[in-house]
Order: sequence, then structure tokens, then C-alpha cells
Amino acid sequence: MGFKEIIIGAIGYVWHYKGNLFKALAIPFGLYMLLDASDLLDPGLAASTVLEVIGVMVQTVFAVTTHRIILLGPEAVPEWGILRWTKRETFFALHVVALVVIALALWTLANIPAAGWLLAFVLILWVVGRLSLVFPAIAIDQGVSFNYAWTLTRHHQLLMVLVVVVFPLFLLVPFYLVSMIPYTFVISSFLLILSNVFTVAALSVAYKLIYKEAYES
Repeated sequence: MGFKEIIIGAIGYVWHYKGNLFKALAIPFGLYMLLDASDLLDPGLAASTVLEVIGVMVQTVFAVTTHRIILLGPEAVPEWGILRWTKRETFFALHVVALVVIALALWTLANIPAAGWLLAFVLILWVVGRLSLVFPAIAIDQGVSFNYAWTLTRHHQLLMVLVVVVFPLFLLVPFYLVSMIPYTFVISSFLLILSNVFTVAALSVAYKLIYKEAYES
């Protein structure tokens, strides 16, 4: 199993299920666009907090929908996507928040003189890579924790950093280039959302292959 296999697999799944993904992600896609547009209005602290919460909810539905289609097939979600918030989405969102808190806690190591910031940066990349497989597992109703993902990735640590960090950064290059051009808000937002689809798909494929190796080989 390698990085190339996962990326090719992700591209293949997105292409194969493109019609299903288009319909199922139409609503969160539209909400993504509205949330991006709201930033242009410079909302106050209270409004920004509400928008952040809504943003986490939209990202959760977006990711859960994509994971389920890639791992379980189009029949795993309604034709026009997930329209009802359940315990699954709550569990998923809580793990997203927890991972952010863990990353912020690790960033305090940047206060160490000299190479503290480098140590913090490397640790965050490593920990995020090790823990991210919890998300596709939760999305397909396996009520697992970070410990499950940590154990599952023990033999694939560098691979997970490449999938979770390096690949998304590569996908964001077109977004950043276009966003620097005036009046390209719609295009840049579309590119950002599209990159999210491929990032989630790659995580799904990584989970599928690593799980198969660990439990089905």
C-alpha cells in the first residue's frame, strides 16, 4: 500500500460517484458558499461565533456524506444528502473540535526557545495524521475513539501525514493562486470545496486499505 495508490483510488472514487456526490453535497456546497460570502461582511464577535458553529456543522455533514458514499456506496445516504442531524454527526463534530484542541495544546511547545516552533509543527502534523482515521470510521457508524485510529495507523505514520497534510496542501495551490485574482470569489470558493471532496475521499481510501490490511488480511 502506498501514497500513490490512495490518491489514484480517491480520484477514481470521486469520478465514479461524481453524480451521486453532486446531488448529495449540493446543500452543504451552497451553505459553504454562503459562509464564505459572510466573511466579506465583517461580522461581529457574536455573529462570527455563530457562523463558526454553523461552519463546523456544515463541514461535518459534508465529510460524513462523502465518507459514506466512498466507503458504503451511494445508497448509504439520501439522494439529496443528509438532511437530519443525528448522534453520528454530533460524535463526528466533537472529535473535530477535540482534534483542534489537541493541536492548539501542542502549539504551546512553540514557546520553547530556538526550535520550539519546529517541534510543535512536526508534532501537530504527526498527531493529526495518526488520529484522522477516526473520522471515516465514525462516518460509517463505527463508534470508535482516537485510540482506535492511533492503533490502526501505527505502521503507516508517514503515509498518513502525506494523506492528511501534504495532499491537501497540494490541492490548495490552485485555490490560493485564483484567490489572489480580484473578483474570483465564486471560482476560488468552488476550488476550495472541490479540494475538500478529494481530501475526504483520500482519507476514506486510506481507511479502507489500512483497515483491510489490519483486519481482513
